[in-house]
Amino acid sequence: MQVSDMLRYVDIDAMRHLTIGLTFDLRRCAEVLDQALIGLNDKTRLSDQMCAWIRDGAFKVRPGPYEGQPRIIIDVTQTVDRHGQHGYFATVLQKTDEKESAPVVFLTMHSPVLDIPMRVEVPLRALLIGNPPINGTYTLYLHALLTDREDTFLYYGITKRGWSIRFNEHTRAAVAHKSQRLLARTLNDLIEARVAERMGRVDTRPKLAGLVTALCSTGLTRETALKAEERMVDKYSLATKHPLGLNMIPGGMAGIARAREFARKRKESPRQ
Repeated sequence: MQVSDMLRYVDIDAMRHLTIGLTFDLRRCAEVLDQALIGLNDKTRLSDQMCAWIRDGAFKVRPGPYEGQPRIIIDVTQTVDRHGQHGYFATVLQKTDEKESAPVVFLTMHSPVLDIPMRVEVPLRALLIGNPPINGTYTLYLHALLTDREDTFLYYGITKRGWSIRFNEHTRAAVAHKSQRLLARTLNDLIEARVAERMGRVDTRPKLAGLVTALCSTGLTRETALKAEERMVDKYSLATKHPLGLNMIPGGMAGIARAREFARKRKESPRQ
């Protein structure tokens, strides 16, 4: 029997696409998430209501069934003990103090090398059965780099591939290639300072204290994704406007236009 046949609510293909590249055991985490949704449905009927809403067309037809209710957060945690044995847990939380109302899934991890917490936040709606196939669509994502000085650096981007593939490219650019792009340079400095701290060396730079990636929206067309990226970068993470922003150029079509203009000027400028 396939894993998908054992799941009542979780779309295993969507979960695979949105978690590709992570060290999570996809099957086990999908199972514990599904069990959490079954338990939630027994108490509130929300899981059934969400799936019915998705089948009917979701936002195209009406607001989500969660509107006006405390926010549901399902925290899926994968742990490993000193013997290398893994454990999988799902905790359902109701948050009355959250600004957002849409239910979300937290995939909680821990970096053994840096000894820092890491979390991926995925809209619950994107992981439920009944959505159109997500392959070939765009995802708007946010990377938040948390420091030991309680600062949070922000970077927004879009991708048609798995978002973690793109983040791994940023990480390699930071650590292996010493890229001078702002995201890569900042990430590298934070990692180096954290490594120095763990090795007992004095390093006065801010240190990486945590990493959060939020998938803000999934299943987007290219046009919709570009518009959303442009709006979020301008509002929160454009480095020329926001001190902790890590986007060097505007998002969306404005960013594409800026990059093309830069390339044109480089091509036209006389070689030294």
